[in-house]
Amino acid sequence: MAKPTNNQKGISRRKFLIRASTGMGGTIALLYFGRSIIRRELSDFIAEMEMPSGISDFDHQLWFEINSDNTVTLKSPKVEMGQGIFTGFAMLAAEELDIALHKINVVHASTLNGIIGNTGVSNSTSSLYVSIREVAATLRETLKLQASKVWGLPLESITSKDGVLSSTGKEMTYAELAGQITVWETAQTPVLRPESSFRYVGKEQQRIDVKDKVLGKPIYGIDTTLPGMVFGAVMYCPYIGGKLKSVDLKGAQNLVGVLKVIQEKEWVGVVANSRFEAENALSRIKVSWDYDPDYSTKNTIEAVTVGIGTEVTIQKEGIAGVDYHQQLKSEFRTPIGFHACMEPSIVVANVEGEKLTVITSHQHLPFMQQSLSDALGFRSENIAMIPAFLGGGFGRKTFKHNAVEAAILSKTVGKPVHLLFTRQQEFQNGFVRPNTHHILQGKLDKNGQILSLEHKLATGPMGFMAVPEFVPPILGADFIVAGHGARISYSIDSIKTTMWQSMLPFETCMWRGVGMFANTFAIESFMDELAHNAGVNPLQFRLDYCGDSVQLTRRRKLLEVLAEKSSWYEAKPENLGRGLAVCDDHKTIAAAVVELKIESGKIIITKVYQAIDPGKIINPEGIRQQVEGATMMAISASLYEEGTIENGQFVETNFHNYKVATLMHTPEIEVIMHEGSDKPSGVGEPPISPIAPAIANAIYNLTGLRLRILPLQGEFDTTSK
Repeated sequence: MAKPTNNQKGISRRKFLIRASTGMGGTIALLYFGRSIIRRELSDFIAEMEMPSGISDFDHQLWFEINSDNTVTLKSPKVEMGQGIFTGFAMLAAEELDIALHKINVVHASTLNGIIGNTGVSNSTSSLYVSIREVAATLRETLKLQASKVWGLPLESITSKDGVLSSTGKEMTYAELAGQITVWETAQTPVLRPESSFRYVGKEQQRIDVKDKVLGKPIYGIDTTLPGMVFGAVMYCPYIGGKLKSVDLKGAQNLVGVLKVIQEKEWVGVVANSRFEAENALSRIKVSWDYDPDYSTKNTIEAVTVGIGTEVTIQKEGIAGVDYHQQLKSEFRTPIGFHACMEPSIVVANVEGEKLTVITSHQHLPFMQQSLSDALGFRSENIAMIPAFLGGGFGRKTFKHNAVEAAILSKTVGKPVHLLFTRQQEFQNGFVRPNTHHILQGKLDKNGQILSLEHKLATGPMGFMAVPEFVPPILGADFIVAGHGARISYSIDSIKTTMWQSMLPFETCMWRGVGMFANTFAIESFMDELAHNAGVNPLQFRLDYCGDSVQLTRRRKLLEVLAEKSSWYEAKPENLGRGLAVCDDHKTIAAAVVELKIESGKIIITKVYQAIDPGKIINPEGIRQQVEGATMMAISASLYEEGTIENGQFVETNFHNYKVATLMHTPEIEVIMHEGSDKPSGVGEPPISPIAPAIANAIYNLTGLRLRILPLQGEFDTTSK
């Protein structure tokens, strides 16, 4: 296809900045001095908003290519990191393109041939649900328009089916037509076909990337090879907040295979002919660091405590009544968490003069491209960003990367350089999920009805690392990301949520589900406590506070479906504990029932019922896979995972001392899907959040022990002694 030309006229960037800055000062002042009310209004707005795609260019020539074998290639602006979006995108395109699903290939777009975007917050499919269909429909109508011109026939006489255009005895494949066109005249976007005509959406489809993965094809960033490629190794400070004090490079400079040893302000690097030679040389460099050896986990717990840090009230409705029958108060804590992706952060950088090519497994390529431009002076248009499949992301690969180091090494030796974080660096130098502290307080009347419910949360930020400097003082605390899920979503007359944020000396960032994981653990565990004190079945207790809003009506229905599928109201064996929890993650509702037993002091989860209402269901098999994966990640984080600090550094350096759930810990998982809306919403993150409180509530149901600190196995070991 011919490259598109942009003849649109508009305001220049310089004029835009001048006009925008005229009112910026007054706007910032208004935001700052009126920040208390604005923060609550913003929190309300974000809780209800549909997350945008971040994509603004929908020219079909940037999205699709028609190949000579009459297949179609869709260039995805979102990266595939195991969530199955390539299959969903192909299904959406097939509905409008009049071509069989198996004839649509999906690849990553790059800056060389398409559009790149940010992938995260479980919105890839939902945010592009309409857009992909519209672009595909526009391409279909454009093909008809071009065929009408080639044949000299009326446009309305042209039909399309299975990749073939037809009219009054004439036929031509999409590929045959595309081969004749040098300048495309784009048709107007038509009205989309009704969902009742869908052939693929809503039906189970096998993932289109499964064959390459099963056969071990080199599709991940770590698999990348280029002609003349060499390998880099970088030494970062292994201590929290540490600085480079002294370096002796002599032990590495003359080793066999070593091409270059360099020292930068905050790191030392080696380039060699093989990774072994690079890492071996790096180990010979003598380095000393300036750091605080006394910093430990105790310091992070003290810093992240309700009442310490910047205070922001993000939700306040009604006035807490003083005339109550009983009052409950409980505290909860969650630990530091690591992302522990299967594939470490990886970049292949190739500097050639004023041009830089980067191949990487990263979630946010526009951010990486801009940070490379800022750090090294390359013009953004001279930085080619080429994404690869990710071996897991979970937020770890959204901002933190090693692309700048790889580019510096490549420029130094004049060759492509392959650079990845070691596993130890992933733990000690990557982003982590911040620890949290929660205080829940509820008041009940004599009938067991909730009069008021208050949630106090303390945490470090998750989303402040990439915002302008003026934003954090206005927001006060990161209630958008770290505070996600902290709001009380039940229909209760008097509710209040307050957040305290402390800045920690290590880098904290998004983790799958962001703040939902910790906040749901606290709120849903406490709801269970209120239910038992009120003498009401925990599921019925939650139903009692599902009001008549659209979202709470969907929540009620999902809980009812879950109750039926899990036989919640039926008697259970005495040696079995059963617990439940529910949460709303933007427009998706997820609820879980966990069944477990205790054997030799170990928590054994036997079955999980995971119910999800993701709105419009695109690929049921894809949803099932996502829910099962989220369930296992949640079981791991709930029972075992914990980041600790001693002597100024993270103790955990690999999986030998960072316990995660394995195949032997996998229970039976029954996924229950309910389509409660005609619009799709996120799937990858919501199911992770109800698991921890459901496990804790099941443990109470079995043993009478209330566990309020994660990881639960460690807390059970301590509490049950």
